Amino acid sequence: MIKLKQTSVLAAIALATLFSCSEDDGPIEEQPTASAVISPAVGGESQPNQVFIDLSKESQVAVARNSYDLAFYSGSSFRVLLNNSTSALATDLDFNDMTTVSAEDTVGWGAKLDIDAIFASLFGPPPAWLPEAATWMDDPSGDLNSTAIAAVSATDSENPVYIINRGKNPDGSARGWKKIRITQNNGAYVLQHADINSSTFEELTINKSSDHDFVFVSFEQGEVNVAPANTEWDLVFSIFTNLLPIDASTRIPYAYKDYILTNEGRVEVATVAITSDVTYENFVAANLATVEFDESRAAIGSDWRVVAQPGSDQETGVKTDIFYVIKDAGDNYYKLRFTRMTDPVSGERGHPQFEYEIVE
Repeated sequence: MIKLKQTSVLAAIALATLFSCSEDDGPIEEQPTASAVISPAVGGESQPNQVFIDLSKESQVAVARNSYDLAFYSGSSFRVLLNNSTSALATDLDFNDMTTVSAEDTVGWGAKLDIDAIFASLFGPPPAWLPEAATWMDDPSGDLNSTAIAAVSATDSENPVYIINRGKNPDGSARGWKKIRITQNNGAYVLQHADINSSTFEELTINKSSDHDFVFVSFEQGEVNVAPANTEWDLVFSIFTNLLPIDASTRIPYAYKDYILTNEGRVEVATVAITSDVTYENFVAANLATVEFDESRAAIGSDWRVVAQPGSDQETGVKTDIFYVIKDAGDNYYKLRFTRMTDPVSGERGHPQFEYEIVE
């Protein structure tokens, strides 16, 4: 009887403890990372990966940058982006029927709808089409109103066929060409795609996502995972095709290595110049009011590093006279500085590293 009574008392205490915890304690809130050092797995000289960084979780997601072709916007408008990291380019044709387009309808485009051909055209009299080259890629600012593929119309007949040069693989090989047509159907996208000379095409329906800004599609694999969910990344390391000014009115597509974009609309960046009074080490919360934040996705871009030019006395590497303050997607403030751009032994590019610390 004594043993039974003791067991009953212990069980009662256990149950009381269980119910006390479930009723009085809320969910445990995950605390953001206080400080860390991250070496994004960009992949070396050819930088085959895009690497998405979540500062608060001290995490990175590496994705082969040639694993997709198109990104379908999940917002209210119907917009489609090319794969900027492979330097893909596109132009529309005067057709809206995929089966009627053949190689004959694309004659001449191989010599200009190509990032290498565009750059090569600078070594001679500039061709008349050169100013158009900027329209064959999506605006590097991320403006969805300035994309190579026009807004997808709800009126089927208003959506033309496009030809796409899929750009280059990390090893420099060509990814080939496709013809595509995109329409709407009940709030979803419908993608038709085929090789240029094909008389048939494949069709894929792409539904918008509630927790991703874009749904990514590969011509070979269909829908693929690329960017993490909306609020689960802050920075992405990538090769980036920007517009290079040639003269006052002409800009051409040009690929940059070691480029960093932020999660636009959710992440803000301030660039801080190091002085005798302000350093990475002594920057604290009281200093936040003294810096100016930039919401644009290229707020870091290529400005964090230096690439030595022939005849220059500079060395390729990180800038040591600045650091960054980042307000992340979770409203945490971090100070961040880059500590490496190249492999410390071989000097090979594509081995970045940075450290960061929560601002208190």
